[in-house]
Amino acid sequence: MKIFFSFSQRLNSLWLILFLFLFFILGLTTNSNFVLAVTSTKGSALEQLRAGADSAGITGNQTDIRIIVAKIIKIFLGLLGSFAIFLFVYAGYLMITSNGEETKLTKSKKIMAGAIIGLLLILLSYSITNFVGTRIQQNVSQEIRQ
Repeated sequence: MKIFFSFSQRLNSLWLILFLFLFFILGLTTNSNFVLAVTSTKGSALEQLRAGADSAGITGNQTDIRIIVAKIIKIFLGLLGSFAIFLFVYAGYLMITSNGEETKLTKSKKIMAGAIIGLLLILLSYSITNFVGTRIQQNVSQEIRQ
């Protein structure tokens, strides 16, 4: 027995998957250090901005270009990871809605395999970047102390 979905049901389920992806996955990968300026008891606006920047981990000190590049690479890899997860969800959607059609099944399997391999490569790249970035930060902090 085959279950057929109408176009509007497929569209609604696609919107639901997209909403859940944006809400949960992107919400989990972003920085969740929110600062509410209303609760601050500081006197001036500049002090409030400094307090917010300090709690978010942003300091007024100049940062070495190597550290900035490492942070940019981490952000880029995080976005690529989110895209790989989206591809995995999309491949699952294609597999569910294939209704046994062999071409759609093979297409979804190829996308899913590519997403898994890509996610593994992204995780490996992220771990290497994290390791190298940590070593660079340690070297820069030692250079500053000397």
